[in-house]
Amino acid sequence: MVHPKPSTAREALPAWVEPLRQSVDEASDLGALERAASGLPRAVARHLAGNAAAGAATAATAAISALNDAVTVRAVHAVAAEQGVNLADACWLVFGSQARAEQTLMTDQDNGLVFAAADRDDAERQRPRWMAFGQRVNEVLARCGYPLCDGLVMAGQPLCCLSVEEWLLRLSHWVAHGDGNDLFAARIYFDLRALAGRTELAAPLQALLRSEAAAVPRFIKQMADAVLCKAVPLGWLGHVVTAEHEGQPVFDLKMSGTALFVDAARLWALAHRLPEVGTVARLVAAAPRLGVPRAELHEWVNGFETLQRLRLHMQGMHLGDVEPSQRTRVRWEDFGPAERGELKQALRAARLVRQRVELDYRR
Repeated sequence: MVHPKPSTAREALPAWVEPLRQSVDEASDLGALERAASGLPRAVARHLAGNAAAGAATAATAAISALNDAVTVRAVHAVAAEQGVNLADACWLVFGSQARAEQTLMTDQDNGLVFAAADRDDAERQRPRWMAFGQRVNEVLARCGYPLCDGLVMAGQPLCCLSVEEWLLRLSHWVAHGDGNDLFAARIYFDLRALAGRTELAAPLQALLRSEAAAVPRFIKQMADAVLCKAVPLGWLGHVVTAEHEGQPVFDLKMSGTALFVDAARLWALAHRLPEVGTVARLVAAAPRLGVPRAELHEWVNGFETLQRLRLHMQGMHLGDVEPSQRTRVRWEDFGPAERGELKQALRAARLVRQRVELDYRR
């Protein structure tokens, strides 16, 4: 059986990716898929070791995401065949970092299903079948090394297994009526990509986010507030502000680092109706609209790249040795002098991004 490649539009991937992706595509059954997938993080870590070239982090996360896409597509089609499900009637969606092609070596699931239905009654009749399908795929992916999402953003959950009309109503409600807390939790859904099945079912959802969102100033202001709700962890004298975990100073490279770039880029994509989904692509597309000098854009991109590279490096050092809750949190002692200097520079770039958002939206 031929399994379609993931539905993505990305730059050419490094040559070393193809043999790994081929091992996934050629898996003869779900057991073979689990074995192929389980070896991917260590295989990728070996290829990435020592690669510090400009743009390497974005290329690396795109490669990782492509491999994870391949595993997901293979799982979706295998389960569809197992259950007799017709994927011409539904589309598997990915959200968050997988949608942005920014996954690192340690990641969990963020996915959903959109299915065709004649009306709301028809959607209710169909939902149990699609949820059972989604739950089975979620279970397979968990065995492949992608833990279930703690926030229940998964296709096997009722709120993530919806008809086109229901997804549109849910997204429209967030845009028109969501409060700050709702939107903080809902941000992940605003990075959305169709992966497998009838991908055109996702087009109305993507179109809504690129049109309706920009027309609601209150929504855009709330998204800006989500960027501004946390300060960049740099002290007055330029030192990195760490947190404490189990009596040790730690730094969270995601929540205290890359998240600000991701949230700001998403804000600008929504506010300016940009089609780009990846963070770097969004920053590059937004900069001329914001009147940002090229030198400042360069700092933004380098800052995000540096934080992603540090995440990949630290995860590679501790692959398999940390709990899911600690995948982005690094002990301060694990940063060498050069890495601490790079982190400071990246956080200065994050401060520039935050200042730009503050200038435009906190008046």
